[in-house]
Amino acid sequence: EFIALNVGSKDAIDVVTLADEVCKAMKLKDVGYRFTGGVDGGRGWKGDVKKMRLDIKAMKSHGWSPNYTSRKAILETAKWLDDNY
Repeated sequence: EFIALNVGSKDAIDVVTLADEVCKAMKLKDVGYRFTGGVDGGRGWKGDVKKMRLDIKAMKSHGWSPNYTSRKAILETAKWLDDNY
């Protein structure tokens, strides 16, 4: 039997904070963001999810718990990419 479960974190992060963390990890300064608008009250494109936070209750019931917040996971990933590519 196959069971699909959401893997996420206990928190959420907005796209600007995500971009800020990537720039910080990669030591990029004076980066400007260009916002192109969106549709349906702020979504990027038709069908895009404006806010999303995965429900991780099922994973936790199997003994799993996230080790990182969204911010920490992004920061560590960006640092690793900067160091390795």
